[in-house]
Amino acid sequence: MSNSDGRAASALERLVSDLGDLVAAGHRPDDPVQLGALMTLAVRLYAAGSENPYGPAALAELKLTPTEACTAAAALLHAQSLTPFEFSVWFSNSRVDAARRQGQDGQEQR
Repeated sequence: MSNSDGRAASALERLVSDLGDLVAAGHRPDDPVQLGALMTLAVRLYAAGSENPYGPAALAELKLTPTEACTAAAALLHAQSLTPFEFSVWFSNSRVDAARRQGQDGQEQR
């Protein structure tokens, strides 16, 4: 790990801690533009930073209520003008469903 990688990891750790403190204190942001920018960056980090974003290791830290998960998912779909049907088509052809369909021998079932 390079020195800049260490600084980036440390900065991200501080940011996560600071955001956790805001949530714990019950802070409710007023600016939807800032919330949208924050969510955009968080999603980009999640997508880029996880080798398997649907695997147990990545999913274990997503500690959301069903309402929070559905609210975020619906907002993301709406922002891209996607319907739940379109998402279900993508979902069924993605690594999410492929991982679920893997057989006991590690080969994908067809």
